[in-house]
Amino acid sequence: MTTSGNVDTKQAPTTEPAWIFSYTATGPSLDWAWADERLSKARNFWLATPGPDGMPVCRPMWGFWQDNALWFSTVNRMTDHLQNDGRVVLHTESGDEVVIIEGKAERLFGKDLLQVISTGYREKYGHETVATDEGVFTPQGYGGPGYRLVPVKALGWVAPEFGTATRWTFPA
Repeated sequence: MTTSGNVDTKQAPTTEPAWIFSYTATGPSLDWAWADERLSKARNFWLATPGPDGMPVCRPMWGFWQDNALWFSTVNRMTDHLQNDGRVVLHTESGDEVVIIEGKAERLFGKDLLQVISTGYREKYGHETVATDEGVFTPQGYGGPGYRLVPVKALGWVAPEFGTATRWTFPA
């Protein structure tokens, strides 16, 4: 999926107890603000995509959470996987305060839209990049396409309090 325009990603998801370890979580459910805060503060993420043979492929990556979407740029085989099948699963680094996002990664085009990624990388990581109409690149020319992960659903819990397991579903 590709886009050169803006998509409203700011709508709040619905909240319900999640199914975890063969039972529905007993609560209390977590607020979306809890997950949003962890996504905003996470330095690194794990992104999983289906590979060409259907086998999952997972990579650590940089990105930033803004307006209920993860913005990122990537290179290598991941770009081929995202082009063939934009379905992804994203996980924050923590296994104790877990946030998992399932959704669709949209390739972005246009210098103005890709500047969002360039600015975000500079603010979060101190990493200088240049946005073009096709991607985000370092001054030395290393880089690649930009993407925005729009969530379909999310899961979160605080270990070992698994009764907190919460599922958030985003409007279509």
